Amino acid sequence: MHITEETLQLPGFQGEYDILFLTDTHVVIQDETDSPQEAEEGAARQAEFRNAESVSAAEQFKDWIDYANEQGMDAVLLGGDIIDYPSAGNLDFLEEQLGRLDMPYLYTPGNHDWTYPWEYMTEFGKENYLPLLEPYMEENTDIHTWETEDLLIIAVDNSPGQVSHEAMERYEELLDTEKPVIVLVHVPFLTQSVLARAREEWDSGVVIGGGNYGGIYENDDSKRFVKLTTAEESPVELMLAGHVHFYDRDYIDGKKQILQVVGDAGYHGSAVRLHICGQ
Repeated sequence: MHITEETLQLPGFQGEYDILFLTDTHVVIQDETDSPQEAEEGAARQAEFRNAESVSAAEQFKDWIDYANEQGMDAVLLGGDIIDYPSAGNLDFLEEQLGRLDMPYLYTPGNHDWTYPWEYMTEFGKENYLPLLEPYMEENTDIHTWETEDLLIIAVDNSPGQVSHEAMERYEELLDTEKPVIVLVHVPFLTQSVLARAREEWDSGVVIGGGNYGGIYENDDSKRFVKLTTAEESPVELMLAGHVHFYDRDYIDGKKQILQVVGDAGYHGSAVRLHICGQ
């Protein structure tokens, strides 16, 4: 396990939390329920998602569940692409493993959790596969929360490379809070460092923003999301993202600079341990 320690110190904050952030595990389970298409896809993908010691993503995910329980984490945040596609075997594994957690979890969709290569970001996939994740997302894949008496964490779906339109009204309402806020997404937003490295490692835009420089051109909802998040009076203190399969730490520009921590891929054996405390 390669664990990056992050500390978020908040002025006047009375609480203390120890949170595990895990993203992009890309679990592939092959069993008798697979269709021929799923079996062919799974054979190729399962071999790809292993760590340097050739341990499979599925075995590593079990280890991360054990780690969270053994360490007594206060919560687990899942940054998307936890499973590589929504087969029955993958979903059964997901249900079984998340059911083992001794603490709450928050899970935002990734672009792989609910798609297949032959149904990538299609309306059919959105109507038939994305809802399969609802039991793990408070029946609302667009936006849902984990809240305590002094902290609010919001999971927002941006798995298609844009913020969900359905999430925006609720997001604005949730930001009307005096609690510090952490936002959990899958696709990172533009910072200079994440865009520069993403351009080196990926052939297509994998960062929201910086369209002229190889990123994704934001639509109106994504622009509004960034504007609200980085507003001068925004309660947001931290953004967590995944998707790019490398660790990054930089600030999203706005009237308020927002720290964005991008987690390395879980199948690499990596996760972020976030300690939140007062200053």
